[in-house]
Amino acid sequence: MDISSKIRIRNTALVVLGLISGSAHAQDLTIQFENLNPVGGMTFTPAFFGLSDGSFDLFDPGVAVSSELESLAEVGATTPLTTAFTMAPGTGAAATTPGGPITGGSSRTVDLNVADPSTTRFLTFASMVVPSNDLFIGNADAMGIELFDAAGNFNGPITIEIFGSNVWDAGSEVNNADDGAAFLQGIDGSMGTDEGGVAGLFFDRPDAGAYLNSLLGRTTAPGFELTSVFTAQDPIARITIVSAPSTLAFAPLAGLTIIRRRRKN
Repeated sequence: MDISSKIRIRNTALVVLGLISGSAHAQDLTIQFENLNPVGGMTFTPAFFGLSDGSFDLFDPGVAVSSELESLAEVGATTPLTTAFTMAPGTGAAATTPGGPITGGSSRTVDLNVADPSTTRFLTFASMVVPSNDLFIGNADAMGIELFDAAGNFNGPITIEIFGSNVWDAGSEVNNADDGAAFLQGIDGSMGTDEGGVAGLFFDRPDAGAYLNSLLGRTTAPGFELTSVFTAQDPIARITIVSAPSTLAFAPLAGLTIIRRRRKN
């Protein structure tokens, strides 16, 4: 897989004395989701976040998605996924960003209370890309985003950079703007043609660019005309995770920092 198709995770570990605890205890996190598309560009549905011991498998490339993820990828519904997550063994705190769709140039924040960071260390996230039939972003590697170490120490602040190349196609509905594409005015997002396929990277499909271009000029459910779409190389979203309360939240980090870079699918 080309390096451009990998989510980029920037793990900024502070070395200031006293900001890192040596023992596991309940911690509060604040997660910010930013839509980096311009105003009039693609939108994200409210984003789901959950912490687990690394055993919760959101999806696997090349395999049909679960019914819960299908609901999110086709109509932006997070309730089925939230229910499945909270009922699964090894899971902990979970939340969805408030305030409705996250349009271009806007952001949302949500708080998580982590009761035992030493056991629920790994992040799962998911959000639908709209308008579309079944495009979404999320992490296929259940242990790929490690927010806490084995002792329960926070590994952040952490920034997750998401590019167009990171968008997934659920493979559950045929990509056709006139047939079930959700969040378009005049289109019933629940009536798309079943594809019966498997999850795969959207830009691996030869028709990806033509499909996105077919959405241009359409009026979205929030009421604006879609005037731009993204390419595989474009940054489309950023997730920033900090401890809360924190005076460092979402501010530029200067001095006394160590930057480690990891890349994952």
